[in-house]
Amino acid sequence: MDKIILANKTEFEIADGASLGNIQIKAENFEAIKTITDAFTADNLAEVTFTHNGETSGKYTDLKSDGFTYMPNVGEDGTEDGTYTVTIRLRTKTEMEKAIDELKAGHESNAGAIQDLADMVAGGEA
Repeated sequence: MDKIILANKTEFEIADGASLGNIQIKAENFEAIKTITDAFTADNLAEVTFTHNGETSGKYTDLKSDGFTYMPNVGEDGTEDGTYTVTIRLRTKTEMEKAIDELKAGHESNAGAIQDLADMVAGGEA
């Protein structure tokens, strides 16, 4: 059995032979599609592990979602069985995307420090 494990430890069973650009997950119903796709946030893609029969088969960092598709599954009689196959497409971030992430993180850190300083000054003058 193959699985994908996201950074927050959310696990999904995936179809055999998956690759970063072709990860197929079975959704038990239409509502489950949103649960699956919502799990693939930027934070959850910071570190992704693939396992095969309980053993790590791949570990990736700094991934980005390139979108998803879903299709209804059909039974042997040719009619939809109520389940869906969700295909997630991931890729590694480009160097430019990584640099932008670092700039954003630095900006957020600076903004927090400035706010802390402003709070101290405002508190000291009261």
